[in-house]
Amino acid sequence: MPPRIARRAGPALLLSLLAALVSIALARPARAWVEVHVAGDDVRLSLDRAGAATVEHKVTLKISGGPLRALDIRGVDPDAQIEPGSYVVPSKAAAASSLASATPVALELLPPDTRLREDGTRRPPTLRARFDGRGLSRGVFVLLFRYRTDLMQRGLIQRDGESASISWTGPLWNDGYDAARLTVELPAAPDEPRHDEAGGSDAGGGEAGEAPVTLSTLRRLADQDELELLRPYAPKSEPLRWTIRADARAFQPATAAAPPGADTLGRLADAAAAGADRGRTLYLAGGLALFAFYSALVALKAREHERLARAAGAAPRPLIPIPLAPRAALAGLALVAGVALELLLKDGTAGAALVAAATALAAHRTPRPERAGGALRGPGKWLPVAEAEALREPPRPRGVYLDVSTRAGKALLLALLAALGAGVHAVAAVSPYHAHLLALDATALLAIFCTGRLAELPPDPAARPVAFLRDVARRVKRAVKGRAGAAPRAAAKAAGRAGSRAAKAPAGAAASAATTTPELRVVGRIRIPDGSPDADELRLGLAPRAALPGFVSIEVGVVYAPGAGGAIGLPEVLLRVVPGSPCERAVESLAKSGRSSRGRRPGERVLAFAPRLPTARMTAGIAAALVRAVSTPPADVAPTRPQGAGAPRTPRPRNKAVSAAA
Repeated sequence: MPPRIARRAGPALLLSLLAALVSIALARPARAWVEVHVAGDDVRLSLDRAGAATVEHKVTLKISGGPLRALDIRGVDPDAQIEPGSYVVPSKAAAASSLASATPVALELLPPDTRLREDGTRRPPTLRARFDGRGLSRGVFVLLFRYRTDLMQRGLIQRDGESASISWTGPLWNDGYDAARLTVELPAAPDEPRHDEAGGSDAGGGEAGEAPVTLSTLRRLADQDELELLRPYAPKSEPLRWTIRADARAFQPATAAAPPGADTLGRLADAAAAGADRGRTLYLAGGLALFAFYSALVALKAREHERLARAAGAAPRPLIPIPLAPRAALAGLALVAGVALELLLKDGTAGAALVAAATALAAHRTPRPERAGGALRGPGKWLPVAEAEALREPPRPRGVYLDVSTRAGKALLLALLAALGAGVHAVAAVSPYHAHLLALDATALLAIFCTGRLAELPPDPAARPVAFLRDVARRVKRAVKGRAGAAPRAAAKAAGRAGSRAAKAPAGAAASAATTTPELRVVGRIRIPDGSPDADELRLGLAPRAALPGFVSIEVGVVYAPGAGGAIGLPEVLLRVVPGSPCERAVESLAKSGRSSRGRRPGERVLAFAPRLPTARMTAGIAAALVRAVSTPPADVAPTRPQGAGAPRTPRPRNKAVSAAA
């Protein structure tokens, strides 16, 4: 029996494994469960004198499960023209009037469905709202969207003598909800608008033939009338039809000839706000102003950068090398077109591409020196200059207003960014999505102020390293002074540990160390080419008051190498000594960390030290260590060491500090 069970267990196990593999292979990804309920729809209908209307919906959605990727809204106006700026926001943020957590919504009007419903009527138009990204998760949200429709052209505004009947039907919702609200904004007219109960008796009511109960509130303003209608309940899967009676003069344009006693200012204001020509004119004027402003900025920046580059002996290089006139015009045109497309289209990709093109047209690359690099310079003389005169701040260039490295450039850039921020704040109240696009358009300004800077020009070796050498001199002085003050304190501590009998000798050594600490002389060294009155290089000269025989000088210079964003300063410390002198023997151990070469004079040796990083701190560390190494040690007082096996040894940090700094 057991052998027969063992023989049958193999095929059974194989069939089970095969069935499991087939079930795994044919398995489909699980679909997320989502349930949506409409808890409210507040509608605002804004009519103009031509009978065109802007419909704004604030739909409250209760979502269970999720995430919700899209929502179909049935029964919208068939001629709906979707306006940009639709978004969805959590209900708590909407109650607090905060759009910080708002998410843009993509809307599209689906093609009409030609199939008929069961009762033989045509299917209503459908508007689809897509929630990109992760969709909407569980919670309560408020969806806001707007579109344009022409009620006059569709025959929904009927004139009857001195009054007009306005009819509008809302969308169909699968859920019934309480407190259906419609706010109608009408142009001001002598007679006040009112709700027509008889006109809305065929939809959305209670019993057959019974008119729905509608509460109305009227607010009359100087330029418009606002009628708010409220119904206690919106039935399930049934559209709400609203009918309003208004003065027919609200939809009549202003007459050409006004009575003699009419208010002139009032007639002018009504005429200015009567049509869409005024808004189109304002947009056109704004676009022309932006075009002229940005084109002028690009041209002025190009002229300014060319003037400075020519003065520095370099050729300007715009990122797109075309003549200035078409380049400035194309930059302004691309920026205006990009901003317009960002505001008009649902997708901001095309507009952002045009703004990027405007940025490229305004940007500059690092200028290229007109003379080929590597040319040997002519002979010249090195002259000493007082420290205050050599390290004096060079004069600032004048007439540079479009460079972020200057004070005028910083002030102008901040002013323009503040103006842009005000525009972003104003747009954010209407559409957070377009506000973000407008904020990203600041790159067009950054291309003007942050490229073609003074730091990208070929450096003047007699003026550019002033700030760096001043910092190095300050650090070297502080390091030498700190070393001088540390010697007496260290000797006093050693005397206290050695005892009362040995205290006198270290105290004398401390006094000698305090008097023989090297004092530092700092001078500037400039090179004057033969036949030229201007210097072409500046170095920092360092020398202790008492130096070892054979010491010539310590010089700190900066060599500039070309880089992508301008010249890069590479500092170097030079120690000049006489070969075979005590000074050369004192620094022989340091020569391994530097580079040795012949000096500018016969019988002179130069040791060059470069810091690991081109910083003032590391350069000053090398210079200070060299100053201490070439200083004359005390010769009249020999250091006294305590005798005995437990006597402490005098520390010798000199070579270690120099090696680490080098």
